[in-house]
Amino acid sequence: MRWNLRPLLLVGPALILLVFFFAALTTVLSLSVRNAAGDLTIANFVGFASDGHFRTYLLRSVRIAGYVTLIVLLAGYPIAYVMSRGSRRFATFITLTLAIQFFSIYVVKMYGWMLMLGNNGVINRSLKAMGLIDAPIKLMYNELGVAIGLFASCLPLMVFPISSVLQNVSGRYEEAARSLGATPMQAFLRITLPLSAPGVVGGTVLAFVFCFTAYLTPSLLGGSIFKMIGNLIYDQAIVGFNYALAGTAAVVTLLVSLTVVFGINSIGARLLPGGNR
Repeated sequence: MRWNLRPLLLVGPALILLVFFFAALTTVLSLSVRNAAGDLTIANFVGFASDGHFRTYLLRSVRIAGYVTLIVLLAGYPIAYVMSRGSRRFATFITLTLAIQFFSIYVVKMYGWMLMLGNNGVINRSLKAMGLIDAPIKLMYNELGVAIGLFASCLPLMVFPISSVLQNVSGRYEEAARSLGATPMQAFLRITLPLSAPGVVGGTVLAFVFCFTAYLTPSLLGGSIFKMIGNLIYDQAIVGFNYALAGTAAVVTLLVSLTVVFGINSIGARLLPGGNR
């Protein structure tokens, strides 16, 4: 019997990555349900849920990820729509701009935002030069600075999925709807928007998970004053060596992320043509 090794060679690297991923996930889960003596317990989760300090980190991360994702969706959908309906040259320009921004070294990109948002940054110096402010506006080391950094970082994650779906939605559908008496807005809301639901769902999931689990952006733009759940996990594991609490926070973060992802997918399924309404 002759074995065909080509499929195995193709999926082999992915299988190896999955093995390491599930091994790491199993280790984190094991840490979260064991005490110092190594016995199974749920005390770590009870302690996490009963500690207001930890709940604040979690709820803050959910809140910021939620409204930043919404803002990114409202800003990214028009960009994706223009990319799919505009000229190829314009679409290429936007694609290259977003790709360069997204694939730039993340630390360098965040330091660029620090130079923009700092008290002596480009924005405050420009406003002072125009006489609009006397004292610098605090744009860093607070929630506003973190939200701006997250918005700029995850905008491509919203634009590209929506644009790829809209490119397969023919503009003739809207033309047919308008020829039957629909206004441009009605044609968009009844035809284009439901057909682009897969891209909206994909972009929303990517943007939310990116913002919710962010570590570097709140670390640099929020400093030690404004932190999120990713910073809590890092501090407990790397600084405090409290691996049990870090594992618990990581598992809670994963569960919240999965819950939101399944919720978004459920809503997206209802928006799809022919879905349950």
